[in-house]
Amino acid sequence: MANLDFQDMARNLTQKRARTRQMAHVQRAHQMLVAAGLSALCVVGVAGAFLAQVM
Repeated sequence: MANLDFQDMARNLTQKRARTRQMAHVQRAHQMLVAAGLSALCVVGVAGAFLAQVM
């Protein structure tokens, strides 16, 4: 018969779920930082276009 340790399997699954949750959080934070950077770049671009028209 196989020696199955269900407690160890449950512990491993819990650790994998926690790691996946953490990786998803980091990925969302990265996406938000990229979006914020693009937004800032657009604001600078629009401000530059207005400044170019004024001069």
